[in-house]
Amino acid sequence: MTTRIGIDFGTANTVVARWDPVRGEGVPVPLPGIDLLREAGAGPTQRVVPSLIAYAHDAAQGSSARRLGAQVTPELAEQPGTTVFASTKSNVSGRAYDPARPVGDRKMTGRQAATEFLGGVMALALLAVEDDDLEIVATAPVESFDGYRDWLVREVREGLPTARLRVVDEATAAAVGYRARLNPGDAFCVIDFGAGTLDISVVRVLEPDAAGAGAGVRTLAKRGVDLGGNTIDALLADHAIARVDLPPGDQIGRNQVFRRLLASAERAKRALATEAETTLSARAARGDTVHHIPVTRGEFDALLRDKGVLRRVNQALMACLDAAAARGFGTEDIRQVFLVGGSCLIPAVQDIVRLHFDPEVIRLERPLEAVAAGAAGIAGGGELYDHIQHDYAIRHVDAGTGGYEFETLVEAGTAYPTPEPVKTLTIKPVHGRQRRLGLAIYELAHATYRDASAELEIAFDASGGALAVAVTPQHRQERAVLWLNEDSPTFLEADPPTPAGQDRFRLEFRIDAHKRLTVTAYDLHRHLVVLDGQPVVRLA
Repeated sequence: MTTRIGIDFGTANTVVARWDPVRGEGVPVPLPGIDLLREAGAGPTQRVVPSLIAYAHDAAQGSSARRLGAQVTPELAEQPGTTVFASTKSNVSGRAYDPARPVGDRKMTGRQAATEFLGGVMALALLAVEDDDLEIVATAPVESFDGYRDWLVREVREGLPTARLRVVDEATAAAVGYRARLNPGDAFCVIDFGAGTLDISVVRVLEPDAAGAGAGVRTLAKRGVDLGGNTIDALLADHAIARVDLPPGDQIGRNQVFRRLLASAERAKRALATEAETTLSARAARGDTVHHIPVTRGEFDALLRDKGVLRRVNQALMACLDAAAARGFGTEDIRQVFLVGGSCLIPAVQDIVRLHFDPEVIRLERPLEAVAAGAAGIAGGGELYDHIQHDYAIRHVDAGTGGYEFETLVEAGTAYPTPEPVKTLTIKPVHGRQRRLGLAIYELAHATYRDASAELEIAFDASGGALAVAVTPQHRQERAVLWLNEDSPTFLEADPPTPAGQDRFRLEFRIDAHKRLTVTAYDLHRHLVVLDGQPVVRLA
């Protein structure tokens, strides 16, 4: 049986969940040693992997040790020769300058560190579930979906050849993760306020069609802001360092103290979600002195107000709600509001949400786990969208060249279910003795992934040499597609066989209510239907 896993790579926290068919939901996967439990407001304690990776270089041994997640402690970060990468998701999304940093005798960018971090977490997840048949659904930001998806497919998945990987947007996964009971015509809102960004979406559940195929979901309005917990941490650290007596003119020392205050600010921010006062701490740049700066909830709220954080949150929410209202769905029509991301735990942020919505419709019980749980739920069959999100094609052999060619069956944006065929075609045997004709279905990558402009690429050999090699159309084609039913192909039996090049089967492809590509096959030689609505593969 296939094990289905959802992974949400967050700026501050990463969560791994697996689909539990008995409970009918995504549940966190324990990753001992790198994960930890965190309080999450009124909801249950939630399991997360801090999005941290550290490299501790031993000059005497000439080697580096890698640490992930909870292994990256504040004490480890202070050890000489240790390089810590945090908030690397912003490097992948292109929202941050990404200079290479020294790691022992080499240099590494935040993007490279992000690839190693998420690849390491995925590898540990594979070991935790102990299943060779694995499907991973990873989440990507809406505003940078295509480039982020390509990074996941081309770089992160490289070390996981046995797992199938799919990508969904974070807002969709969040809504699935909360498992709301919504009726056709209902509208709901997703407020995703994490460490890197604030994303707000209002979507509506569609009426089922006459065939009773079930409801889909259509987006009414979206707003995104480059504002998150990292910004708030920086403001809090800046507020604290202004109250520390530092030697004048020592910019290097000040930067070291500020970096330590940033780590302390993140912990203080979480503490102020439930406590009236906390303390930021940071060791001095030189000597053993430790600076302690107390901060109250009132001071924190005033800082968020004076620095415009609360204003920007309110403006983004109002803009999204106004756009939804312009399409006929006012605030009173929104049945559920799902809050996800650690920054949603800030009481002042929750107060803004309550200004616009009845508290009874606000859901905040699993803000850290919802996206990963929703991704696992989507892998298990949960749906939100009523349209196909990628292009799909069937592969065949060109009789003249002998090479593979692809013919599109389904285009992105196709609404489903489809009562009429999305594609009708005939297939023929390649040689006269061919008795089995296979249907190989592929998902086509986005254009940014299958860029065909490069004609040459550099290849390196084991001795450190390099050469330029031609990139053939066949190579580009192979890199741009994902074979979906390689492990479970659908075959048509040509019995008796017919001559090569003679049309043998007429195929009609449809998409059913469960988002499955189905085929009805008619044997032109025997004049009978051999497959009737046979599911071939599930689409995304």
